[in-house]
Amino acid sequence: MTQSNQDGPRFEEAVDQLEALIEKVESGEVGLEEAMQHYEAGQALIKRCRAILDAAERKIAELTDTEDGRLVVDDEEDGPES
Repeated sequence: MTQSNQDGPRFEEAVDQLEALIEKVESGEVGLEEAMQHYEAGQALIKRCRAILDAAERKIAELTDTEDGRLVVDDEEDGPES
């Protein structure tokens, strides 16, 4: 969570901001220049969301299911064979 705060909004906040930008542009209530600014901001929010999702995927990939059903972080490159 600390990493998210350092780099920008949390995932849910970024999605909410993106949805608000899309609504404004699609409603036609903004001119071309403002629409372009919203497009740029939207691209930055999409990049942020992808970075958060990529980090989550990497973290999930590190998890290993143990024999007793618990999930643990696997710090070893060549852990036990499945």
